[in-house]
Amino acid sequence: MSDERITLPATRKKTLAQLASRFGELGFTTISYGKDRLVVEKVMGEDLKGKPNLDYRITFLDGSIEFVYSVPPNVSKRARMLNLLPILLNVLNLSEDYYDVKPSGVFVHVINLLSDISKVVDREAVELSAELEELRAKSASLSARYDDLVSSSEENARILLECERRRDELRELVEGLRKMSDERLREELYLWLKMHSGSIDLREFGKAYDVAPSRAEEGLDMLIREGYIKRRMD
Repeated sequence: MSDERITLPATRKKTLAQLASRFGELGFTTISYGKDRLVVEKVMGEDLKGKPNLDYRITFLDGSIEFVYSVPPNVSKRARMLNLLPILLNVLNLSEDYYDVKPSGVFVHVINLLSDISKVVDREAVELSAELEELRAKSASLSARYDDLVSSSEENARILLECERRRDELRELVEGLRKMSDERLREELYLWLKMHSGSIDLREFGKAYDVAPSRAEEGLDMLIREGYIKRRMD
């Protein structure tokens, strides 16, 4: 933890006894008053060794007011000063009956702080603008990819439907080809009967020619009606 110091030229107008009493009512951690010096401190707990961690210290001297404040390692000087500036200004306001403070002493610190903040804001604005443009570009790219995916999905769906339609057509065609025509069925049945001495096992015939027994029986009826064979009467 480091310390920063601001020294403001000031002219004391009154003794510090009453000012010390005024600060005693404001909850500072320690107040030390001497003939030509008044020191008020605010601490932030203790470190591992029991040493108080200074928040800030204000020392009122005969010709100046010194403001010393700590800057933690994880905090920037700019942010720390921005946080403590209202306290410093309030202390100066409370001390106006006892000190004449030259405005230039305060003005230079305020201007420097505001200038630093302005630079940070400008830089962050530029960075945010660049990030915004990058996000817009990414958004446009994602939107285009989404449109492509939607279009592709629609095309894929159309192709899938067409494939399913064609598959059904081919399935019907194959099933049609697999079905034995009446003419061929009669021929195969006639040859079977001729080779098996006029007898037939419909199930066995069906397995041999991949037709249902009922279909084979229909073929036999056609042969009988057309006079090619006669039903044997046992």
